[in-house]
Order: sequence, then structure tokens, then C-alpha cells
Amino acid sequence: MEDDLLHYAFENFCENANLKLELVELFDGKLNNGFDGRLRLHSQAQQFDFLFEIKKRWSLSKLPQIQEKIKKNDFILVSDYISGPMKTHLKYESISYLDAAGNAFITNKDNLFIYIETKKNVRQFGAKPSRAFSKSGLKVVYQILINEEIINKPYRAIAQCATVSIDTVGKALKELLEEQFLIKFDRKTLKVQNRERLLQEWVIIFNRVLRPKLKQRTFKPRNSSIAALLHNAEPNSIGGALAAESLTNHLIPERGLIYTDQSFVEVAKKLELLPDVNGPITLIEKFWKDRLCESPKVTVNPILIYADLLNNPKPRNLEAAKIIYDKYVKTIL
Repeated sequence: MEDDLLHYAFENFCENANLKLELVELFDGKLNNGFDGRLRLHSQAQQFDFLFEIKKRWSLSKLPQIQEKIKKNDFILVSDYISGPMKTHLKYESISYLDAAGNAFITNKDNLFIYIETKKNVRQFGAKPSRAFSKSGLKVVYQILINEEIINKPYRAIAQCATVSIDTVGKALKELLEEQFLIKFDRKTLKVQNRERLLQEWVIIFNRVLRPKLKQRTFKPRNSSIAALLHNAEPNSIGGALAAESLTNHLIPERGLIYTDQSFVEVAKKLELLPDVNGPITLIEKFWKDRLCESPKVTVNPILIYADLLNNPKPRNLEAAKIIYDKYVKTIL
């Protein structure tokens, strides 16, 4: 499968860039500091060699592993799919990448610079679309990520928390079993495995598939600052940079994000917000139902804050996302 991905990426890159990219050698196992092989780029009568590593479903949490290894080597990350925010961050870090669709950013110590963005993506190379990562399935996966025990509750209870149908729950759990995100511990008990991979899959696809479908509207504060929302909003509602500032003290938030299942008009009245198409505060539809035992904190779950920050890939947001992942998300996983 990885060989297929590599050749597919090469083929699309060469077609899009009108340049030649060839495989020089594949390394045996992990004897070469974790690199998978060496490739060669031919450009304007010159040739450049790069070490490469294949990483399926690239995510921010894998970045430190790469950064340490590439300090002394020209390197290309090859992946089936890299999200827009991740591409932005890799370019910011001067890390070369190539995805299965032929999108690429390639640079080296000789100041080579190649950038190709085809606007095409291959969501999951070599696999059919999964119902678990459909618009409704993503809601179920979110509930599993924030509360693993829910997978052994009745389907009706899961459906109520995820605001989906009972049928959707059944189909999502079946596909998660097939994709080995869940395993049967015994006849009646399911357990989550590969939680890190499940999280990264969910974050990437949530930002691409479900987030754009949620109702959203922008506002501006009538009098108070954005930070005042932390004192006035409902529990389990503040996300994005404002929530990150509350948890990390790392950001001075320029924008506020509020998840709500109430009327936007009513929430705006309560928080003294005025409609503004360019306003810094976004009200966004909640895609879950709060449980009675939910935390009374004003911020949403750190997993959702992490996803919010990766959806707006400014350097400070990505730094805050890394802090939240290390301090809060890892403990959940």
C-alpha cells in the first residue's frame, strides 16, 4: 500500500509540475534513522536527492518526530492527505511535503523552491469513504473521543448525545470495528484502540466535512471585549483561540468562537453582540447534546479546541494547539 501511495504521488507530481521525480532506493526496515528511502528530483539540468518518510494521515502531533530527524538532511514528507492548515504549518517550518494528489512544497539547503497546489485531494488513499467519518458519523466519533465509556451504552443514549439517529450509531460503530478503531473485548463489551489515529482522522475530516455544514453567524461586541465572553457565556460553549487563552495563557485572542444549541438571536441579546459580517465573534451550531455530568467549565472539550485551532493555522494558534495537545488531549487519549 505504501509503495502504491509513493508511485501514485510521484505520478501526479510529475504530471502537475512537468518535472521528474524518481525513487533511488528503499531502505530496509528502520535502520536509517526512521527514513523510508531516498528519491531524486530533476530540475533544470540539476538533480537533488532527498530522504523521505511516508506518513499516512499526517497530523500536528507527529511534527516533533520529523523536526529532529531532518536538521541535517534534505527531506520530503510523503502522505496520502495533508490538510490545508497542516500544509501552511509545514511551509512555515520549511518542511517539504508531497501528497497523493501531487500537491507539493519542496525546498532544500540549496534554496530550491517548488510549490504546487492543484486544489485536488485524495481523502484516504486506497480506501472507500467511511460512514464513521460522514457528517453524522463524525458526531458519533466525537462522543467516543471525549467519553470512551459511551460505546457500551445503548444506541439510543449514544444517539441522543450525538444528536443523530440510532441507525447512524449502529453503522458508525460497525465501520469503526472494521477499521480497527474499536475491538470486541468480549461478547458485550467494546474497547477503543488506536485512539491517537482516531483523533487525528477526526480532526482533519471534522474541519473539512462537518464544520462547514454547521450553522454559523458572525457578530461584534456592543461594548465589552472578546475576553469578557469567558465570564458571560454558557458552560461548555467557548472554543477556538479564546478557549485556548483561558487554558494556556499563550494567546491574545483576536476572535471568539461560541458553540450553542440556542437561537443565535437570543444568545446575541444575552451577550450583547451585534450582527457584523466581518465581526470577530462567531456563533456556531452545537453538534452534541450536553450531558448532566458535563464539566461546568465555560470552555468546550480540549479535543474540540485543538480542532478549532488547527482550522485557523496561524503560527500562534498552532503553538497553542501543540500546548493543548500535550497538556490536555494526551491525558484524554
